Amino acid sequence: MKIDKISTGLDWLLQRLPRASLWTFRIAAVLLAIGMIHIAAAAMIDGYTARVLEQYARAEAERSILALPLGHILGSAGVIMLWLWVPMILTRLFLGLRARLWRRAGQ
Repeated sequence: MKIDKISTGLDWLLQRLPRASLWTFRIAAVLLAIGMIHIAAAAMIDGYTARVLEQYARAEAERSILALPLGHILGSAGVIMLWLWVPMILTRLFLGLRARLWRRAGQ
């Protein structure tokens, strides 16, 4: 009886994990792309570089993360989302292996 409950719970989780994982990856990819565009623009466009440096100076003077350039904040959020996506994939692999072992043990 307990093995059936565990299998049902794992099936429910394995059905929903791929969708959540896919959306997490998509959001992380978009945020990282925005961050990379910000870095490229700051390196190539002189006017944008001056503006970004002013924003960094203001953020340091105010000691506020929110005063940082928007591209920097979004790129950092993308990195955090990517780090959240990796454990989701590892969890899915672990639960799939565990479910396979439970099925073998039940046979």
